[in-house]
Amino acid sequence: MKKILSILAIALIALAVKAQEKSPAFIPQPESVVTKEGSFLLSSNTTVYVPTKFKSDFQPYIGEKLLNDTGIKFQVKSGTRTPASNYILFDLTKDKSIAKEGYQLDVSSHSIIIKANTYAGLFYGFQTLRQTIPVNTESFELPCLVVKDHPRFEWRGMMLDVSRHFQSKEWVKKQIDIFAAYKMNKMHWHLTDDQGWRIEIDKYPNLTKKGAWRADRSGIAWWSRELASPEEPKTIGGFYTKEDIKEVIEYARVRNVEIIPEIDVPGHSKALIASYPHLCCVDSANFEVATGGKAPDNALCAGKETTYEFLDNVLTEVAELFPSEYLHIGGDECNKTNWKKCPLCQQVMKDNDLKDEEELQSHFIQRVNKLVTSKGKTMIGWDEILSGKGAQGATIMAWRRNKYTPHIDAPKGGYPTIQASYNHSYIAQVQGPTDMEPEGPKVVLPLWKVYSYEPIPEELTAAEAKLVKGTEACLWGEFTPTESHSEYMLYPRSFANAEVAWSQPELKDWARFQGALEAHFPRLDRDKINYSTSMYTVYAPFAINQLKNEAIVYLETEMVGYDIYYTLNGDEPTTDASKYEGVFKTKPRTLLKAGLFDKKGNLLGKVTEVRLK
Repeated sequence: MKKILSILAIALIALAVKAQEKSPAFIPQPESVVTKEGSFLLSSNTTVYVPTKFKSDFQPYIGEKLLNDTGIKFQVKSGTRTPASNYILFDLTKDKSIAKEGYQLDVSSHSIIIKANTYAGLFYGFQTLRQTIPVNTESFELPCLVVKDHPRFEWRGMMLDVSRHFQSKEWVKKQIDIFAAYKMNKMHWHLTDDQGWRIEIDKYPNLTKKGAWRADRSGIAWWSRELASPEEPKTIGGFYTKEDIKEVIEYARVRNVEIIPEIDVPGHSKALIASYPHLCCVDSANFEVATGGKAPDNALCAGKETTYEFLDNVLTEVAELFPSEYLHIGGDECNKTNWKKCPLCQQVMKDNDLKDEEELQSHFIQRVNKLVTSKGKTMIGWDEILSGKGAQGATIMAWRRNKYTPHIDAPKGGYPTIQASYNHSYIAQVQGPTDMEPEGPKVVLPLWKVYSYEPIPEELTAAEAKLVKGTEACLWGEFTPTESHSEYMLYPRSFANAEVAWSQPELKDWARFQGALEAHFPRLDRDKINYSTSMYTVYAPFAINQLKNEAIVYLETEMVGYDIYYTLNGDEPTTDASKYEGVFKTKPRTLLKAGLFDKKGNLLGKVTEVRLK
């Protein structure tokens, strides 16, 4: 009997391994995937049924995406009456076992049923189904399987900074479509900063007439750009009309993406001050939109009542335009130099018994918070708004780590917190060796490090951990002047962020994610999405031993399962070159060339070239 059970156990393990091999490459990884025998043939004879309740939103979207993914124009109907077989049914149920944004996907040989309690659940079930559709084929056989799934976090965000470099609404919509396909549900839109104001405000037309345009400094390093003079032509920039923004919001709504606007104050406000100089503490500053990283006198005056009247009017129009329950007011990196010498700011400090300028910022933020809440919105601010006396009632976006601990302090202080770690989520940082990547901060944030992020600090209690709403990856725009470069920075690292935010920690596995990602590259190629292959780059740290006149070399890559080959004679590496087996020694000043190769001998990514000196 024991022998029979043992044989049965071995057989079951073999079946499980075989089923896992058959499982499609999902990103983010679902909660549960059980594969079955057989397949469903997706063809022009397949009919799709969507709930009548969602007909106007879902019906055209599904038809568009299935046409994109297969080249087949499907018949998409509303209702629940289906034929005996060969159909896809979106079943809006009241099954309490399915979470709010969760779903169940059941693919059998005769039908596909996606079951959920909400529009969001049906939408995400469809995204998982799309990932089972093969690419670059004429026959679309989908494996039979059952997927049960729901997100770990309610906030699965991406931030796009269009203030430093303006990007078209068409490009923004394209990114929203991609974010939604990978189950991200928040797009934080950084619309204002020192280098540009991007949103039309009817009451203050100068914000876009002047604030949306700056002098051209193309080709000059960001932090080396000289300030503009009043006489220079201002040709770089752009802005979104209110109709543009309404179009983007509606596009995102169908894709279950909430757009959260950011109006960054009191710092990072040079474009605002250039448009309306009376809102600055001083009257002798350079009142031109910043051309690059230099932006002196970029803080609003905290002591003028006109500042708060102005912001009240701006926030009224922003709140009326955006249906989101949130409004982000920035609050970060405020230079308080002018506040220290401004008599109006100092008087406010005296009148309100504020001990320093940090508490003055807290006073400013609290007043803005009242403006935001008066419009029926919840204020979000970067973690600097915790300084001074804080801003109770706000939601904190925690970005600083190392000596700063707002990722811990905010939830411990009772604040709902969105984790946007500089160390793991700031994808404006380069993603490969700095000398092999485009201009950017001299910090490397590789794909694996984004994937390794754990948003809930272990220092939190269970109650405090519940205040962590989720995570957000941020693409700041200083070093992304083009749409193509922006996509290069977004993908594939935003997919790593998507899995961090959606999947339970125990489901994460770097080797599996790597394999899934590589299976998704053909989809990105098909959809003309520019993505980076920097994850294949070979890192080549070395040391020079002057005592023995030798270079000691160590080669490493973040990907697993591949081999590194290198040359020391100037030739391009191939699989006929030396295979890296461990640390080796060679002569100083040797030219090292190394590359990562798959098992078929194909070079992956770029060749690393280093002079060992």
